[in-house]
Amino acid sequence: MSELTNKKNIKVLSLNHYILGHATYQNILERTFREHIPEVEFNSLHLTDYFKEDFLGRLVYWLLSKRLPGLGKKDYDFSRWRTELADSFFGRRCLEKALKNYQPDVIHIHTQSIAYLVGSIFKNYPTVISIDYTSALLAKERGFPANITYKPIINMEKKCFQKASHIIACSERSLSSVINDYRISPNKVTNIHYGVPLNLFNEDNKKKDFNPKKIKLLFVGNDFQRKGGEDLIAVFQKYFTHVCELDIVSNASLNLPSMSNLRIHKGVFPLSLEMLQLYKAADIFIMPTHEDVYGMVFIEAMAAGLPCIGTKVMAVPELVKDGLNGFAIEPGDREALKKAIFNLINDPNLRLSMGMKGKELAKERFDAIFNCRKITQIFSEVSNNK
Repeated sequence: MSELTNKKNIKVLSLNHYILGHATYQNILERTFREHIPEVEFNSLHLTDYFKEDFLGRLVYWLLSKRLPGLGKKDYDFSRWRTELADSFFGRRCLEKALKNYQPDVIHIHTQSIAYLVGSIFKNYPTVISIDYTSALLAKERGFPANITYKPIINMEKKCFQKASHIIACSERSLSSVINDYRISPNKVTNIHYGVPLNLFNEDNKKKDFNPKKIKLLFVGNDFQRKGGEDLIAVFQKYFTHVCELDIVSNASLNLPSMSNLRIHKGVFPLSLEMLQLYKAADIFIMPTHEDVYGMVFIEAMAAGLPCIGTKVMAVPELVKDGLNGFAIEPGDREALKKAIFNLINDPNLRLSMGMKGKELAKERFDAIFNCRKITQIFSEVSNNK
């Protein structure tokens, strides 16, 4: 927990799962509130840090989340429900420990999967839950057996949403689900997209060479297969090795062919200098993901002025608007992926116009400072209503 000496107007205790994209989101929140919104004292709890020091919690987590032989692969053993119960068990213990030494005006939790067992704390503190997706949506999209095994999670989510003071949904799709699938009042839910620090992406697109000898493609994703990395490699090898270079940012264990125009970057942190340089050098951003509830890397690519190729899955079309700032194709459709890449590499003006439109969208919808000010307004409202 950060130590702040100056008295602030709103004291916020924020608990984050702090894995994958959640960690990036929390880091941006911490930095933005610290540097730009002094009226909020934003104190972060990272669940992964607490996990390391809680032996009893780790034991309970292991017992709850253990998969049963032959049943766990497709969730027939309700492993996802049990794992989220374990996560929420940690969340409760982490908050209880922190609240012994710090009394906030508002508790913020990201996401709902670590808040299911925090109900009694909701009674004592105004609580804002921020979410990236809902289990009701996942159950519909994944079908059997998720439509059965996710029911206990959906029931827990509904109770969590009912007890929370306010819910922040990062996408219009998730906002609609909270209202329609969980019967939560629209007055209690707000759509605030994830934001990025736009000042880090201040490169002028007009200075970029839009007729380079080889077009630079950029892919970012640790879960290489799920993010569509195999589709991109197959299309790249078959059609584009003579005209493109491909940079892959991933910590996955990859067995890829050795080629002079294929570079793999490991250990690159989000928004680090190395990552920003890769965005700056790229001409096209591609992540043909098979499943992605949101995809913050698309926002980063838009902020960098890159045309994007994404897919029509989950909330990704809210970021990659087909024909506007890039192309949204069906997941796994390698022919459509080839066509989208061809269209962009053969038309410099299209790359420029789509990249500039993405940059405009980033300024309009994904500015971290502006979006955190909207979050501040919610913190203020719920703390005044306690």
